[in-house]
Amino acid sequence: MKTEIRESPHAPPRPTAPPDRRARPSAPRRVHRAGVLAAAAYLVMAVFVTFGLWHDGSRAVLVANPQDHVFFQFVLQHAVGVLRGGTDPFLTVDMNAPYGVNLMANTVILGLGLPLAPITLLWGPQISFTVLVVAGLAGTAGAWFWFFRRHLVTSPLAAAIGGALCGFGPGMISQANGHPNWTAQFLVPFLVHAALRLREPDRSPRNGAVLGLLVVVQAFVNEEVLLYTALGCAVFLAAYAAYDADARRAGLRPVARGALVAAAVGGVLLAYPLYRQFFGPESFRGLPPGASAFGADLASFTAFPRLSLGGNPDLTKVLAPNDAEQNTFFGWPLLALLALAVVARLWHRVLVRALLVTAAVFAVFALGRQVFAGGERTALPGLWRALGGLPLLESVVPVRFGLVLLPVLGALLALTVELVQSLPRRLGGLAPRRLGAALVVLALLPLVPLPLLTVRGPAVPKFIAEGTWRRYVPPGRTLVTVPVTSAKHSEGMRWWAQSGQPFAFPGGYFIGPGREPGTAAFGPPQRPTDLLFASIAEGGKVPGVTGRLRDGLLADLRFWRAGALVLPDGEPRADVLRRLVTDLVGPGEHTGGVTVWPVTPLTQG
Repeated sequence: MKTEIRESPHAPPRPTAPPDRRARPSAPRRVHRAGVLAAAAYLVMAVFVTFGLWHDGSRAVLVANPQDHVFFQFVLQHAVGVLRGGTDPFLTVDMNAPYGVNLMANTVILGLGLPLAPITLLWGPQISFTVLVVAGLAGTAGAWFWFFRRHLVTSPLAAAIGGALCGFGPGMISQANGHPNWTAQFLVPFLVHAALRLREPDRSPRNGAVLGLLVVVQAFVNEEVLLYTALGCAVFLAAYAAYDADARRAGLRPVARGALVAAAVGGVLLAYPLYRQFFGPESFRGLPPGASAFGADLASFTAFPRLSLGGNPDLTKVLAPNDAEQNTFFGWPLLALLALAVVARLWHRVLVRALLVTAAVFAVFALGRQVFAGGERTALPGLWRALGGLPLLESVVPVRFGLVLLPVLGALLALTVELVQSLPRRLGGLAPRRLGAALVVLALLPLVPLPLLTVRGPAVPKFIAEGTWRRYVPPGRTLVTVPVTSAKHSEGMRWWAQSGQPFAFPGGYFIGPGREPGTAAFGPPQRPTDLLFASIAEGGKVPGVTGRLRDGLLADLRFWRAGALVLPDGEPRADVLRRLVTDLVGPGEHTGGVTVWPVTPLTQG
């Protein structure tokens, strides 16, 4: 069965090619060859995009989003501890001492980290991160190629081009800047496939169980992607049913039965992890202030992303929340091409109408709580203002709804390419097929992705890598970096992740409970020492050392159960920070690329 999405009974039959008596490869062989070629092309493109990560190896740092880059190295190393045993999979006590971090609520990606654990052990979490990005981009494109071939088009070329947009479209390349859980969408086509199969009356329980198992795996890759997939399927199927009464009547009962089975399977297997996420230690609700306000600019839909041939860095700064959230930059040529195809030949298809409804709904969702146009705030409120406070939706970043448009546009693009292939070679003095192919190329050329921007970061100090820190940090004590580990100063996380050394440290980059009950914040509530060290590292004035300042430092060190303060040699303003810490706690010792101050005697009692 080629497609499980039934076309409108009024749709004209597709033209069939005249029989060709010349020997041709069998259809299965052609399909297999096309799949291999598509997979190879996707893999080459993914390696090209991640060239900087490969070039600088374990020391590569993503320019656009270094803090999330380090966080995912941390959770990849955490997965190694889980695989070895003795490590709580959903909570780490090594970061944010003395409280720890609820990793289940922070995208622990065990569904990716555990399979990659051997690579992490052998070559470190940075190489695992790079492999993950490559597998995510190429795997997502390949999975959509499979889906489009099975459900949508007969042309391998059309499926390959549609799959390429799904795997390497603007939002995916943007998310590759530190969000490998978002680029790893290779399960989404199989989730959609399983959802479509719920319509089979005789197999709805079995199909529901399969869908439930896929839901469980996806939950350990990215819960937000799972939520968006569920919403996308619901909107598409509702739109399709609204246009096709026969499909609505035939599919209602089996879909309901299968969905109940899927919910039961997923609910049983995910009950404990979700309990830990929402009610366990260091759980929280919602998002930190600011993140929930990230919405798409109206002008971004027709603009090109920064990391593309047509990109304009100055424009993207105005139209996007940041370089990792350019999820709606599709470019006007692609949108114009698809609009032309829909108006000219595709509008009569129920499938296309349902896709357009889905695209419109999620484009409106992506606008967020307030509509912006060209970087300017308009008087129009966004639809998300009314929906963003609902359970589960309160934890959604609205601009990421733009990622749902990628497979929708990918499907429309695949249909458009197949339409172009069906055009006559010659019609009078024109060449319609060549003209259509040229329009496809011109629409996609500005969106061809460029490599991710990276820099070469510092190596892990020998003090950490060789385990020298153990002489200064007794069991049960923590290693406090100067400045204290945070989003801007992530050395503690990076050392822990890349060295695999089991020290605990205060601070970190994560989402945790805010100061007020029921709120969320990036990192822990800052303490005076956090603010002091960070201010000086960023160019602030050095205060005079007083007894009050020293007492405040000692109070924070006791709270953190500090064993040692550690300042890396490469820290900006290291000389200034070194003099301040020496004035506060006494002389330190330079060893292994850091200056270390043992503080256990000062914090006992």
